[in-house]
Amino acid sequence: MLVNPEIQEKLWKFTIRTPYKSDYLLQPNERGKKIDLKNSFPSHTKNFVLELGSGWGEVAIELAKNDQQTGYLLMEKKVNRIIHTEKQRKSLGLENIRYMTVNFQWFFDELLEKEFFDKIIINFPDPWPKIKHHKNRLMQPHMIQQIYSLLKPGGELLFATDYGPYARKTISLFRKFPEFLWKDKEYEFERPGFPISFFEAEKRSEGKRIYYLKRTKTL
Repeated sequence: MLVNPEIQEKLWKFTIRTPYKSDYLLQPNERGKKIDLKNSFPSHTKNFVLELGSGWGEVAIELAKNDQQTGYLLMEKKVNRIIHTEKQRKSLGLENIRYMTVNFQWFFDELLEKEFFDKIIINFPDPWPKIKHHKNRLMQPHMIQQIYSLLKPGGELLFATDYGPYARKTISLFRKFPEFLWKDKEYEFERPGFPISFFEAEKRSEGKRIYYLKRTKTL
C-alpha cells in the first residue's frame, strides 16, 4: 500500500472488523502473519482457487460442487454477500469453501502465501468509468504483479468484464507484463462450461458484450 504507516494501521483496524462470525471465515488477527490456508481446508484438498470479489457466490458454489478436492477462498468485502453464500454452502454441505472479508486492495500481499494458488478468478470488478476514478480500479500494474506472485508456476488468471474500455485497458496492462501468457486469443466473448453468476446473466439479458481474458503464469 502506498500510504503512510499511521494510515495503514487505521485501515488494518478497519478491515479486520466484521459483525459476521463463522468457522469458515478466515479472519486475520495479527498484521504481518500469513493466513495458514493449507490447514484451513480439508486435508484431502489438492488445489486452491482464489476468487476476488465473489459477489453472491454463484460461481464459487457451482465450481466447489463439481470439484470437492479443490479449496475455494472467496474474498468479498460486503458481508451480506458472504452470509448469502454461506447459506448456500451450508445447504449443500460443501466443506471446500472459505471466506475473507478484508479489503484485498489494501492488504492483499500481507495475508497470502506466495505461489499458493492454481487459479485466481476476477469477475466483473467495478469499472470506475470516470477518468478521475480510474486509479480506484482493481486492475493496476501493482495488482497484476501481486496476482502473479500468488499464482503457482503455470497457474491461471481468469478475468471478465462487460465494460469495453476496462477490458481494453486490462489487455494493455497485460501486454506490458510478458510473464503472463495468453493462448490463441487475447480475449474471447464466450467462456463455455464456466458458471454464470446472476450479475453476468443480467448483463447478458441486457445485450451487453462480455470480455473474457485468460492468462497463464510462465513456468
